[in-house]
Amino acid sequence: MSRSLVRHSFARHASIQDGKLRRRTLIQMKISSTKTGLRLSQHGVVISEMRTSPGPTHSVFDVLASLIVILKPTGRVGVMGFAGGGMMAPLRALGCSSTIHSVDLDRSGFDLFHKHCSSWAGPVDWSHSDAAEWLRQQPRTFDLLMDDLSIPENGDVFKPSISWGTLPKLIRARLQPDGIAVFNLLKPPQGSWDSHLQKITAEFGMALVIHLDRFENRILIAGRNLPSARALGSSVRTHLAKLRSTQAKEIHIRSYTPKVG
Repeated sequence: MSRSLVRHSFARHASIQDGKLRRRTLIQMKISSTKTGLRLSQHGVVISEMRTSPGPTHSVFDVLASLIVILKPTGRVGVMGFAGGGMMAPLRALGCSSTIHSVDLDRSGFDLFHKHCSSWAGPVDWSHSDAAEWLRQQPRTFDLLMDDLSIPENGDVFKPSISWGTLPKLIRARLQPDGIAVFNLLKPPQGSWDSHLQKITAEFGMALVIHLDRFENRILIAGRNLPSARALGSSVRTHLAKLRSTQAKEIHIRSYTPKVG
C-alpha cells in the first residue's frame, strides 16, 4: 500500500531543533519537478505535492482541504505542519479564501511555496516555530485545528510522539467549544491503531475516521458536534468530485467511539 503524501515538520522533541540535525535532515530532502509543480520526498516517501496553481493533488491533501471547506469554511483555521503547502492548491481551488495560520520548524518548504505559489495562495500566516509552543502562544482560539505533522526516522516517516501524547489535549484547549480537530495520522510505530485512536478521541468525545484506498493514512475528525458519517462522507465526495480528484471514489468514513474502561 502506498505511503501518503504527508507534510513535513520536526516537532517531536525540542532537541530536534539542533542545527546539525536539521541540516542533515534537509540534505536528505529530494525535490523533483512534476507536470503540476514540485514533489518533496524523503526516504522514498512523498511528503508534499506542491502544485504551482490551484487544483487537485489526487492525494490525502485533497481530502484535508475538503474537510476545511465543509466544516469551517469561514472560521479561524490552524495547520501544524506546512512543508510545501500541499493542501493549499486544492483548498483554493475549492473556493476557500480564509487565512490559513500555519507553523513548521522547517523553513525550506515554506520558502519554496512562497517562491512558486504566492501569486494565488491567498492569505497564509506562517510561523517558524515548534507546533506545541506556537499553539500555547496563540492569542485567540481556533474553529478548526489540523495536525499534519510528520518526522523522518530510521529511513522512514512517522507521526511525532507529541501527536499521540500531549498535542490532542493542547489542541482541545485551543479550540472554540464547538471547534473541530483534524488529525492526519500514519500507522503508529508501536501498539495498535485502536489504542492510539482511543487516546486522541478521549479528549473530544466524538470522532469520525476516514480511510483511503491507496494510502495508509487515517484521518481522524474529532469534536463535540460532528455531522454523521453518512452526511460528511457524501459532502466530502461531492467536493472531491468538484475538484476532479481521484480521491472522490477512494475514501470510506465511519464513526469512531472510544472504549470506556
